[in-house]
Amino acid sequence: MGAICSYIPPSQGAENLALFPDHPIMQWRPTLYLFLCLILVLTFAARSTLPIALSSDLELMDLALVLCSLITELRSRVLARRKMPELIFKAFLSCSFVAEDRPLIDFFSRLIRSFDIEPLTYDFQEVGHLPEKVKERIVTADCLIAIATRRSKLEGSAAWSCPDWIQHEIALANAYKKPIAILLEEGVKIEGLIAMEERRQEFLRDQLLNSVDKVTRFLFNLRTYLESMTSFERMHMPVLLRHYLHVKEEIRSPELSVSRCETLMESLMEDLEAVQHKVELEDLTPGLSVKPKQFDFICKEMPAGTRVEAVTIEQSDRKFLWKAAFDPPLKKGQKVKYAFKLVRQNSRPFTREELMARIEAGTYESKEPICKACDWSISYPTSEFLFDIEFPENYEISKYACDVRMVLANLNAENELKRLREGNMFSVEKIIDKWTMSLKVAKPLQDHAYYIYYMPPRAADLHGLS
Repeated sequence: MGAICSYIPPSQGAENLALFPDHPIMQWRPTLYLFLCLILVLTFAARSTLPIALSSDLELMDLALVLCSLITELRSRVLARRKMPELIFKAFLSCSFVAEDRPLIDFFSRLIRSFDIEPLTYDFQEVGHLPEKVKERIVTADCLIAIATRRSKLEGSAAWSCPDWIQHEIALANAYKKPIAILLEEGVKIEGLIAMEERRQEFLRDQLLNSVDKVTRFLFNLRTYLESMTSFERMHMPVLLRHYLHVKEEIRSPELSVSRCETLMESLMEDLEAVQHKVELEDLTPGLSVKPKQFDFICKEMPAGTRVEAVTIEQSDRKFLWKAAFDPPLKKGQKVKYAFKLVRQNSRPFTREELMARIEAGTYESKEPICKACDWSISYPTSEFLFDIEFPENYEISKYACDVRMVLANLNAENELKRLREGNMFSVEKIIDKWTMSLKVAKPLQDHAYYIYYMPPRAADLHGLS
């Protein structure tokens, strides 16, 4: 009996390469793996001072150092021979933090690093609760590696439990379709999804040498899988780069909003035919619409002989979808600067009373009593994002703030928000009777949404604006 090593791939898209060694991507693996095993066997046979049952932390680290140095050297030679770039992946390491488990955790951490997978931990876990930072780190990691060690004996059973948070972190990683590598100490029981996994590798805590070749092979398979996914993603590289994206909006009245946007973009691919823009309405309050009352488009700079025009794809109360079309399609490296103006209904609640009425009716996009001034998702690599919003005269806003969230995971991006605050990228200004808010972000993160929030005034404080 011993620990179990399971590998769970994302549930959609790619195959589980770790379980299919004949996959074309894996064809070069056997030579390296057999070479690795041969070196390991010869090395350990020659090291008569290293016992089969490791009896001290020093011997455990000795084993780790030997393994890591061999693996690192072999990987370096293979990469050099195949002229491959060195990729460092990030793994969220879900594990125990008690002193008695530290040598084992350090051993696996060293072994994981030898495959250029950097294990990252967050050592403030709470029983029954996952902090927001843990969720963010799991989502942003390339995979999760769990080391489930014994915590307490299960009543009426020979099995042991592991730290409570490990199961929660595994479940979260699986929900976000992250590759998962799981090491279970002998006798540890994990309920649910992991219990149904077919691939298992057992070993004892004090007899790691007996199964270290299988663990090494498992981590090698995990590394190969991550590389294959990176190769797939490279096939879907961004099609364009925005050198800047500048947006200015005016709320002119309770009924009217005017937005102006200018962008300088560069094609990163051959034959780029168009770039789409979309405005969607999330608020379900009756009578609201994003259908433009006026839409103007102008192209300021373009390659010689290229025609750029705006083409409407869908125009309804719920969605306005259009594209900037290029004829002929852009070649890689060609740049286009264009701007557009959108006049439409101001769909935001104009007063605090209107805001609360929408929330009570259950039609508002949020349960929080707050309005969005900016809600912009960064879909392409962008060097600079600027969003300015201007309110009517004598329109007194309050409780303003900025925020950033990861679009796909719908989680707070705390590190990016910290960067905005420390860099003073969000500013609010009132000159006599007019409020403006500005968000200027250098190198905004792709697949992140940037927000500005505010509280509208009460109807009694509008001074004739309603």
